[in-house]
Amino acid sequence: MGCPTSRPLVDLARTLADHHGIDTHAAAVDTVRVHVDEIRDDPELWDTATRTLTPAGVEVITRAVNASHSVGAVATRAAQMLVELEEVTGEIDRLTARRDELVRQAMRTELRRDDIAEAAGVTPARLYQIRDGRR
Repeated sequence: MGCPTSRPLVDLARTLADHHGIDTHAAAVDTVRVHVDEIRDDPELWDTATRTLTPAGVEVITRAVNASHSVGAVATRAAQMLVELEEVTGEIDRLTARRDELVRQAMRTELRRDDIAEAAGVTPARLYQIRDGRR
């Protein structure tokens, strides 16, 4: 049974998104819903008549989200995205280093600078920065 999206839940999601730098409101609402689903059987935390969190429920969810963010414990798919992002970034760094080395080699040949720049996907001015080892 999914959690409704009441105004207090939306407000809590907005507060958590602002506090933790969660980029989309939908992701923050999903975070709140997951936590509400975990506590909705506790009448001290969830008011079944109004279908809203009690003040104690808001506090429990806020503390849970704060704790999980403080140690980097986020949803499994989100954590997988971070790992994948780190891997892709590492690969980009390796490929950029390889591209830069090829640019340096090409610049020591008779190739036209414009052709090297086009093949490398950079401006001709950038070639000299690469040659000189500047990022």
